[in-house]
Amino acid sequence: MTDSVEKIKERLGITELIGSYIKLEKAGKNLKARCPFHNEKTPSFFVSPDRGSFYCFGCGAKGDIFSFVEQMEGLDFKGALKLLAERAGVKLEYRNVGERDSREKIFQILEEAAKYFEANLKLNDEAKTYLEKRGVKEKTRIMFRLGFAPDEWRSLLTHLKSKKFSENDLAKAGLIKKGETGGNYYDRFRNRIIFPIADSAGRIVGFSGRILKGKSDDAKYINSPETELFVKSRILYGLDKAKAEIRRRDFAVLVEGQMDLLLSHQVGVANTVASSGTALTDEHINLLKRFSDRLLLVFDPDEAGFKAALRGAGLALARGLEVKVAALPEGLDPADLVLKNPISWKNALKNAVFLIDFLLARILNKGYDKRQLAKATEKEILPYIASLGSRIEQSHYISEIVDKANIKEEALWEELRKAKPIIGANLSISRPERDYGATKEKLTKLELLERRLFGVLFAEKDKELESKLKNIFDEKEFEIALEFWRPFREAIIFEAEENLGGEISEKEIAELLGNLKSEKTREKFLQKTRELAEAEKTGNTVQAKKLMEECQKLSKEISN
Repeated sequence: MTDSVEKIKERLGITELIGSYIKLEKAGKNLKARCPFHNEKTPSFFVSPDRGSFYCFGCGAKGDIFSFVEQMEGLDFKGALKLLAERAGVKLEYRNVGERDSREKIFQILEEAAKYFEANLKLNDEAKTYLEKRGVKEKTRIMFRLGFAPDEWRSLLTHLKSKKFSENDLAKAGLIKKGETGGNYYDRFRNRIIFPIADSAGRIVGFSGRILKGKSDDAKYINSPETELFVKSRILYGLDKAKAEIRRRDFAVLVEGQMDLLLSHQVGVANTVASSGTALTDEHINLLKRFSDRLLLVFDPDEAGFKAALRGAGLALARGLEVKVAALPEGLDPADLVLKNPISWKNALKNAVFLIDFLLARILNKGYDKRQLAKATEKEILPYIASLGSRIEQSHYISEIVDKANIKEEALWEELRKAKPIIGANLSISRPERDYGATKEKLTKLELLERRLFGVLFAEKDKELESKLKNIFDEKEFEIALEFWRPFREAIIFEAEENLGGEISEKEIAELLGNLKSEKTREKFLQKTRELAEAEKTGNTVQAKKLMEECQKLSKEISN
């Protein structure tokens, strides 16, 4: 596998790869751009063609072509490896059979099944007519690879067996099952419109099937069972199509059903994903946070849908996402609203309000008396305010409740202190501040010089520079400094190159070393003067005399 990684790196230059995603411009020997992983106006994202690495001074993102693709595409290492291998034309080599990922065969089976379902939809006029009546255009149908499972017991099974796939593997893929009393395998999906479900890289991991109207009393929707590839708590329908737009707009729209998503994308709201009727989980939230920290939830108008969505909204808030809510007209789900009036759908999203504002407006509209309003605020609002990581935000909402609900501020703060945050709020209240080895504002002049010289050392691997640094530090001090700066290697290399204009000259290094030596001497002089004052204070004349001589010697060194 290591050989494959190196071959990919040889064939795919980091400049060309990253340049295929974002616009790069020259910055000395490096390139720079606005970071694709966070919003910024001034470019702070740097790429080094020589080292094959990137670093963002704004958010701390760093790595090589594999880590870039992982973050851009929302993949794990294996997914990035496969994607880049295909792009580079490198056949992945495994050192032993056990190393081969058995999941690859399941991916192949699911892809073949998707093609089979797609082909069947083209042949079934009734299924196509149903989709047309629901407002799904041909272009959307093709983009999302919609299909149809024939009303037959073993149609897919027979087709896939003809492709030399075993029944055992088809069962592992979740495509066939046995009857309750055992016996022969049969197709799981029959007489259904098929919605292929993909991971964030666009690889099919499962299916959802909607019964064709008027054909059966079976469940309206069925999904693939949980498999090695399909874990409902980790998959959001449409994320592979929506991720770029989520990153561009810096927020995701979450709806419930596949049809809601299809019609939303169809009218240009391409940052929409769907939970497919599954409650929002930690894994879903972590998946979304790869692309944005802002989430817009579309609440179903019915009470059951509201409560289910509210649980997910609370979890998202507790995990540090900025959560807004769009309320729909009563009796309409997103698909209905888009079909009826696309402008109304877009306006509903445009007029979305922050979660706590939404909840407050909801209880204020219930006609409660003063006591009921206070109890509802305590039960339905304060736990969400307690989940906020910002005292300023908490203060804002407390003031809002005081103004709108006429509840005393002191009482609200007292109850807020007792309120239990939404479960898990303490895990990730807000996006953590990154501190990659102390920011420049926090560093002393000595530390800044150290930072720059160790950046040069890491970049150039210069033995002569290492020797000169060891002469300024003692051996132990040098090792401590080396270990301190090592975790921030990429940052300080790029920083040194930027500050020293790309090509680092011997004259610049000599000047930095001279300044470092002077600062070390000055620091040592200040330390000795403090020790001298302490010796004189305690009456230790012998030690005071010795320290006086050392101070005089250091003073001369500083003057020279």
